[in-house]
Amino acid sequence: MAENELSLINKVELRIALAENDKQFESSLQLYLAPLLLKLASPHGQVRSSILKIIQQLLPRIAAARTIKLPLVALLNQVKTPNISPGSDATSLRLFSLIFVSRGIERLSDLEKKDLIPIVIEGISKFPGNVSARLFNVLCKLLENWKSPSLDTEDYNNMSRFLHFIDNPNDENYLSQLISKFFLLQATPNGSIVLPGLSISDNEFFNKDAGIQYKTNNEIFQIKLRLLEFLKAGFKDENLVIPYLIASVDSSSIINDSAEVLLKKLTINYEDERLINNLVDLFLGDQTRPPVSATVQEKIMQNLLKSKLVTTIPRVAEISSIGLTSEYSRLKQSTVQFIKWVSSNDSEFSESQAKTLREFNSNMASQLRNNLITEGWPQLDSSQIKNYSTSISQRQLQYETLGNILRSSPELILDDISYIEFLFQSLEGELPDLRATIQDALSSLTVLLPQLSSQSKQNLKILVKRYLSQMSSDNSENWHSCRYVAIKYINSSFPFEDSQARYLCILGTAKENRSDTIEEAIKGLHPHWFNILQSSNTLEFKSTRDLLGENSKVVFPTFEQFISVLQNELTEANGTNNTIYQSLAKGIKFGLQILVMQAISNSNSNSNTVVVTDEDWEIRLDKALEVDKTVQQLLVEEIKHIAESDINMTDNQENNIFNQYLSIIFNTLIGQYFDTARISLDITYVEIFTKLITFSPPRVIEQLIPLIDKIIELINKQVLNDKSLSLVCNSLGIISSHPYISRDYLLRLFNQLTINDIPSYMVKNRLLTISYLISRLYLRKRIDIIDTSELIKFCDILLNHLKNVDSSLYYTVLECINQLAIFGVLGPVVNQELNSFVLQFIESIKLKVKKCDEQSVITLSYLTLALGKSTSTSEEINQYEQMIYDTHISKQVEYTFTSGEAFSVMGCGWQSTYLVKYLDIQGEDIIYIPNDISRLSIILQVVLQACANTKPSLRRAGCIWLLSLTQYCGHLSIIQQKSSEIHISFMRFLADRDELIQESASRGLSLVYEMGDYDLKDTLVRGLLKSFTDSSSTTNFTSGSIDKDTELFEPELLKTNEGSVSTYKDVLNLASDVGDPSLVYKFMSLAKSSALWSSRKGLAFGLGSILSKAQLDKMLSTNKNLSNRLIPKLFRYRYDPNTSVQKSMNDIWNALISDTSKTVKENFDIILPELLKGMGNKEWRVRQASTVGLSDLVQIVSIESYEYKLEEIWNMSFRVMDDIKESVRKEGIKLTKSLATILVRIIDPKNKSSDSPHESIDILENLIPFLLGNKGLLSDSEDVRNFALDTILKICKTGGKSIKIYVPKLIENFINLMSTLEPEVINYLVLNADKYNLKSNDIYAKRLQSLGHSPMMDAIEKLLDELDDSLMEDFINKLESAIKRSVGLPSKVCGSRVLVQLVSKHYHLIKPFGDKLLKVTIQQIKDKNDTISSSYSTAAGYLCKISSISSIINYSKFINKLYFESEDERSREIASIASENVSKYCGHDKFELIASAFLPLSFIGKYDSNKIVKLNFEREWIENTSGSNSSIKLYMNEILEFFKIYVQSNKFEIRKILATSISNLSNLIDNSNQLSSETIIELLKLLLESNKGKSWEGKELVFDSLISFSITCKEFLRNPLQLELLNQINRVIIVEAKRRNKTYQKHVIKLVGKYIHEFNNDNLEVIEIYITIMGQVLSDNYSLDEDEDEDMTSDNEDLKFNLTTKENLDLEESKLSFIKNLGESFYIINDKQYNHELIEFILNQFYSIFHSRLITNTWRSKLQVMESLSKILIQLKDSHPIKEIDNIFKNWIQLSELCLTNDNIENVKIQFIRLSSNLQPILEDLNELNKLNQVIEKLNQFKQTETSSIIHTELSKFFT
Repeated sequence: MAENELSLINKVELRIALAENDKQFESSLQLYLAPLLLKLASPHGQVRSSILKIIQQLLPRIAAARTIKLPLVALLNQVKTPNISPGSDATSLRLFSLIFVSRGIERLSDLEKKDLIPIVIEGISKFPGNVSARLFNVLCKLLENWKSPSLDTEDYNNMSRFLHFIDNPNDENYLSQLISKFFLLQATPNGSIVLPGLSISDNEFFNKDAGIQYKTNNEIFQIKLRLLEFLKAGFKDENLVIPYLIASVDSSSIINDSAEVLLKKLTINYEDERLINNLVDLFLGDQTRPPVSATVQEKIMQNLLKSKLVTTIPRVAEISSIGLTSEYSRLKQSTVQFIKWVSSNDSEFSESQAKTLREFNSNMASQLRNNLITEGWPQLDSSQIKNYSTSISQRQLQYETLGNILRSSPELILDDISYIEFLFQSLEGELPDLRATIQDALSSLTVLLPQLSSQSKQNLKILVKRYLSQMSSDNSENWHSCRYVAIKYINSSFPFEDSQARYLCILGTAKENRSDTIEEAIKGLHPHWFNILQSSNTLEFKSTRDLLGENSKVVFPTFEQFISVLQNELTEANGTNNTIYQSLAKGIKFGLQILVMQAISNSNSNSNTVVVTDEDWEIRLDKALEVDKTVQQLLVEEIKHIAESDINMTDNQENNIFNQYLSIIFNTLIGQYFDTARISLDITYVEIFTKLITFSPPRVIEQLIPLIDKIIELINKQVLNDKSLSLVCNSLGIISSHPYISRDYLLRLFNQLTINDIPSYMVKNRLLTISYLISRLYLRKRIDIIDTSELIKFCDILLNHLKNVDSSLYYTVLECINQLAIFGVLGPVVNQELNSFVLQFIESIKLKVKKCDEQSVITLSYLTLALGKSTSTSEEINQYEQMIYDTHISKQVEYTFTSGEAFSVMGCGWQSTYLVKYLDIQGEDIIYIPNDISRLSIILQVVLQACANTKPSLRRAGCIWLLSLTQYCGHLSIIQQKSSEIHISFMRFLADRDELIQESASRGLSLVYEMGDYDLKDTLVRGLLKSFTDSSSTTNFTSGSIDKDTELFEPELLKTNEGSVSTYKDVLNLASDVGDPSLVYKFMSLAKSSALWSSRKGLAFGLGSILSKAQLDKMLSTNKNLSNRLIPKLFRYRYDPNTSVQKSMNDIWNALISDTSKTVKENFDIILPELLKGMGNKEWRVRQASTVGLSDLVQIVSIESYEYKLEEIWNMSFRVMDDIKESVRKEGIKLTKSLATILVRIIDPKNKSSDSPHESIDILENLIPFLLGNKGLLSDSEDVRNFALDTILKICKTGGKSIKIYVPKLIENFINLMSTLEPEVINYLVLNADKYNLKSNDIYAKRLQSLGHSPMMDAIEKLLDELDDSLMEDFINKLESAIKRSVGLPSKVCGSRVLVQLVSKHYHLIKPFGDKLLKVTIQQIKDKNDTISSSYSTAAGYLCKISSISSIINYSKFINKLYFESEDERSREIASIASENVSKYCGHDKFELIASAFLPLSFIGKYDSNKIVKLNFEREWIENTSGSNSSIKLYMNEILEFFKIYVQSNKFEIRKILATSISNLSNLIDNSNQLSSETIIELLKLLLESNKGKSWEGKELVFDSLISFSITCKEFLRNPLQLELLNQINRVIIVEAKRRNKTYQKHVIKLVGKYIHEFNNDNLEVIEIYITIMGQVLSDNYSLDEDEDEDMTSDNEDLKFNLTTKENLDLEESKLSFIKNLGESFYIINDKQYNHELIEFILNQFYSIFHSRLITNTWRSKLQVMESLSKILIQLKDSHPIKEIDNIFKNWIQLSELCLTNDNIENVKIQFIRLSSNLQPILEDLNELNKLNQVIEKLNQFKQTETSSIIHTELSKFFT
């Protein structure tokens, strides 16, 4: 067998060796190379050795023969499927086959390389590594000039199929992996080292196994570029992620920039397990392959951050550890983000995954903490920082991530707060830039703190106490941040009843703390804000009520517990610089608040108090202690209960908890003046101390007696301010007057308090001390202690100070007088001797009273108590009352309230509830001042008159006075009897523009209403209702009589349809609408109180609102009918445009409704109709309020609630959008936008909250028709139209499948709307483009551009995607209608684009309707607008792709007719565009079937004179025929048919085009044998026919075609059978030559010359006419005569000088062209025969040219004549021209004279010598020796004179 194989190999080798040239060598290789290499698999060694020798011989020869091509396909097939026997080794065979393949690639064209790529790729994944490596190397070479097709092209979409990836997905995956690895490759000295991301085997694969060695990175770079380009098409996105990712961090910006862009365009599924595992493998590496470089790892990490799946894999901890320990800062930063990501994605894990995550979080938290410590802790070690900003960012991220981990893994901190301690210490010590991050990390853990174990909570208290109690050494911001977080932790961790936690909050209120810390601490001491804070501190989903704490209740710590904690902490802090001393005032106050709340909660009665735990809880509690008898009594009882229970429990009264509390307060009160370094000054201590003993029982006061000495000591020091002094003196008076103290002690005390011989600063202290002590002794009825004489002395001292105008003790004396007067010390029951002092006191303060001094006024009222009952019967006010009345001029509201209080005291003395607050000793009553209310009725009447006065200041004062009398004296019958008048007076103030007066009147009306019986209440309600509804009544009670003092309201402030408005009218309207006008009095209490509350004096009047609220709550809960009527009305009123009304109604709503969302949902069915009805109300305020209300309503409830009313809602919404009132329109727009947003969100398929698609369909079923109807897109209102359109566009974008059934109708509307919505200015610009130097085409281009970017066009494309078979019939009809009926460029063009989109993206859906749509499109191509016509021609091109052949043929006929039969040039342009678009867009396969219908026209059209037409047709022809002449034969008949039909067209432009095309057609036919006889005859007959008739511009081209084609078919015409046809041609030539049109004649006669030369003497008549006409043409007269119909005449006149040089040159060149033609017309038959007449004519014309009387001949004439004559002489060489020799010689003689002069150019001389050379043999043959000698002699002579070496060289040739 071996011998046979060797013999065969030798024969093949010989065949190859015998190849003589490259062609034979290539042929041999194509045949034998593959089989030869197959023998490498032979089992015989000799055979293999022989093959290897042949290979060694072939390789150099192949390398030398660069042009030969190798059989690459055969070799590749042999590599893949070698035809060898089983068991044979194919390794060498594949290796050497691939070597030859590699050598052959560079010899291929780009197209051949492209075709080879699929062959190389196919099956690459199945071969052994070394084979795959070489195949991959081959692929890299083939990709050298590879260009991926553009996106969305047909080639792009088919690339996957082209590469065989569809059938071999494993190849795609394998190539993706190889390319990914190649992007990691680097140049190395040898391929056997490890690279980042690549194992040794990977490196060897690309180098050693592939048979190459990459020595430089530039070589690798070039391959990377090719591979990157290769990846752009054909690969699935999932196989591109890793290659692009690696390439995006390549060192070359060219690669990484491009890869980054490509990567961003991919649709990546980050939950793909295969992808994530591959990324993780790259990141981590394995035993053989190291991890990728840090830059690639960072890029991988960025992508892993987008995957939830990665958080579940076991190796996530390893990834994080590697990243954290990396030196690459960006990777480290990304890793921290990754850890943060993993730790925050645990919501959907299984138990096992959750356990893995917990372990991960634990490890990462520990690593992060260690990492932070390593970098420097508790402060970053800045000495090791290279980039400060980066290091800070990275460290911030680590802290942030640590916080996230701790938050997501509560188990890390619940039983061990070490991480919290670590973060606190970090916050304490870190750099300022990191403070906010650490603080946020700590704050994020607050939601977990309630779950802390008991021990952890205890440890937390210890931790935060350190920061809160210790003063920071440097008072740094870090320390303050720690305090802030500490307070947050306390508030989050512990309940309100935890006394220790509340104590820590008290520490947070220290003045040295930051404002945010203090604010947070105060929240921890305020039950309302604490409740909200703890209720919202959760990750659970809760209702709004739950989050606002409305379903939870705060429990206060017990008084005993809190005071014990406070006492213990103070004991512990004693002697230290603890912050408790800065915040103790707050602690003491909080103790009082706890005591009050405990008193209220322990009360057995059900009485309501003003103290509720709302946002105003603290203010309510403070004011309640001042004015609320209920709260005061409860507190008294509670103190008594605590005191008694403590005493019963222990014998040691010092351990009494209340006494401890008082002891703490008193010690601090004293200590703040004696230990100022530690204890901050605060008046709170003395205020609370005084307040507490005021409410304490005698037994408690008794325990305080030992404090008297310290109090006196404090008083004697110059440390107290005026208020503190008064309070201390008050306390001393209460304690010192206690019955337990003996008379002797008191006398000693008075002696000790002597005013004589003391420093001046002590006078004030002593006066106040004595006054408070005397007054309290009188209150306790111990009047015997003080002798009257002593009182007289004391009063005298007071009077002296009072009269001293310069005295600084004026107000001190007033206070002393007040204390003495109100307790009866100054009379009238006792000490009547002091009456004179009372009068003197009044006289002394009178001046101050007139100046509106508050203290003086109230003192005056107190002094009137000492005067006793008046005996006057006058109904007028007395002098003292008049003094106060006259103070109405004051503009200070506080003073007016004071004067009102004074009136109540004057009117009813101690019956006024105002004085009750001065009764500060429990169990005592006033007995020394009688009850006298005789002055009340008089004062009331005067005040009522003041209220009715027109003077603004008096009316204002009257309102406040009346409110004071009603408030403080309302329990008296005198006030109650006047309630109706009081009611009317208050009503007059409801429309006052002063907000305080309105609110005062409101409160007054409520007070009057509440104190009346049923009949009175009914009367009051009817009166109030009448005053608001009866315009005359309104005028009466609001206006009064106008005089010069009347101050009018601000313009428009109170204007409505009824004449006036105010908040209270609307409040009444609300109550009236509900059907219960009596509610107005309760509403008024709730509606407004802001101004009253802000007033110091008026604050007490606003406290009653809580009681009205309680009553209303009860009514609403028991009366459902009332609730149903009230809620809808009140809901609407909340949105009233009047801010005053709006605020009042919101106050009422918020007071009544605790959960707005729940209430609205429950009452939705009654609220919605109210709002819809209100939107159509005649009053704009109601319309606007209803609109705003509805906008808010739809946000609260789900769409299911109002879906049934959706159409009505939209209807009313659009109605208000077009409202006459601008503010209503604005709110209407907001409402519609809100509705649109809701609806779009509902129908959005991405919205998971939508329950089912049926919901979306039901909504759209009503909505779409409405928006498309007369109230939407067809509305008369532009705003409504625009909004309807905008809404529909949003629906289209997000509607998904729900919108499918509306697609036809929507697209129809959109197409029609395109023009409607275009700005009108565009049309104006189009019409007036010239005015603005604009081009219409530019405007059209911009219009098209805007159309392409139109959101409506985007919506249409989105809608088209929803089409299916069920919709197509209706859709096509709608589309056809829209295209036909649309008006305007945008709509028309939109229609065409829809057609294009349909064919491009919805091919199968639209295919059945292709013919129908093509007909519609053809009609639009006729449009007068070029842009529209062009757009539809493009659409028609696309439609041809799906239309039937017959329809396309009809379309081609339409284009042909448009081109040939239209009257204007524009139609030809449109035809060219339409024709080209068919070839461009209908598809190559389809166009091949219909090419004969379009390409014939394109051949003709490419000779059009219009450049646009020519270019379009030329492109079409070249693209579809490759520009080859052979294609003409395919369409010859069709071209001739056009020529036959239109050559006689009335339009000469068409004739010219046809003539040009037929001329070129004739010229392109280089061999008549290519055509059939019938075709030749038909074409010639057509040409003959077309040459008939008179001349026309372009006819010369037709004649040229006839001549050219006749010459081409010369042999055919000489056939005897075609004699008649030839004769016809001759006759036509004769006729056309005789045409009188000179321009035409000149063209024709030249062509006749060409014809004569080819057809010789077949027709002598043609020669004769040629000679005749050519003689005329060459004559001077022909050139001179411009009239072609005039006979040619002769004249001897020399006209040379009449021509310019250019004219002469042009005329000379023209004549020379005829001379040249003469030379070309000459012919010789059979080498000897020729026409003598013709040659004689030619020679004569050669001679005559130099004798023209018109032209001055130049060297050009000489050269042309000599050239033509030389050609003739060459032809005559063997013909012996005996007859013509003389004429020839004559021409030679003339030329010798003209050409051999010195002034001729060298070329002329040379050509003459050559002419002579051509003449010489003829003369010799004819034996014309004489003439020959003349020639020789002439040239000899010339030689003698000529100096040019070139000429001499030419002469030497002649003579040799």
